[in-house]
Amino acid sequence: MSKEFAPLQPGEPIGVVALSGPVNPVRLDAGLEVLRAWGHPVVESSNIRRSELYLAGTDAERVDGVREVLESGARVIVAARGGYGSTRILDDLPWRILKGKRAIFVGFSDLTAVLNPLSGLGTVQIHGPMVAAGLTRPANAERLRSLLHGELSGGPLFRVPKRCVVREGRASGRVIGGNLALMIALIGTPWEPDFDGSLLFLEEVGEPLYRLDRMLTHLRASGRLRKVKALIGGSLRDCRPASERPGTWQRLLLEAAPPDAPVIVDLPFGHGAQNLAFPVGGVVELDTDSATIVWN
Repeated sequence: MSKEFAPLQPGEPIGVVALSGPVNPVRLDAGLEVLRAWGHPVVESSNIRRSELYLAGTDAERVDGVREVLESGARVIVAARGGYGSTRILDDLPWRILKGKRAIFVGFSDLTAVLNPLSGLGTVQIHGPMVAAGLTRPANAERLRSLLHGELSGGPLFRVPKRCVVREGRASGRVIGGNLALMIALIGTPWEPDFDGSLLFLEEVGEPLYRLDRMLTHLRASGRLRKVKALIGGSLRDCRPASERPGTWQRLLLEAAPPDAPVIVDLPFGHGAQNLAFPVGGVVELDTDSATIVWN
């Protein structure tokens, strides 16, 4: 087991926070039921059912929610949902406390902005389903439970079908990434991750293809992709036009990737129905010959 990842222990509490948009109460309650079935105490932040325009409470309330669950003893913290708002509070999050407790956040979408800088402080984070966004799907929940309990280290995280291989190869390195738009939003900020030597995972939702082109062009022009070891694509739900999406996305990734970097598409993570958890900050090995991505 990686020294950067300490599995969830029996009886250890799980915190649930709302860092982004308002949370649908029906979906929230259904997801909380799944979490409680794992046999861990679940601690909810006080703002989790708040609504302030397009946010789950004020910036201060959302930051206070993180402090509350940490003070309750929770080290593993699952986001309720994404949307927008996490970048607004990056300056105010209790980074020193999070690092000291070796806190693990779970989320995707807007939580990309938290997972990547926090993984840079030395603790693996989890890109995966959130309480009110995908956790009620059994395959998503079981994958997340297995990963949090330390059952996936040393084994395959993903199988890579031949249809998903755009450029063959082998690469080993630290995982960064998540939502493409959020990765772009971190560029040039104190929260930008180190791209050099990484395997970059990317997914997106609801963006027209020209915007995917613009964002990847931005990454490439910024120089951030020069030393990336692989580009790995996930779900592109509702990115349009759908008929042109597969070929265009493959071309864009090939244009953006270094010439010797493997390129993979259509793995089951992101905003699609299947959102399989993986370790941001963890060291993985991609091998298209063995058709696997393994967490070392």
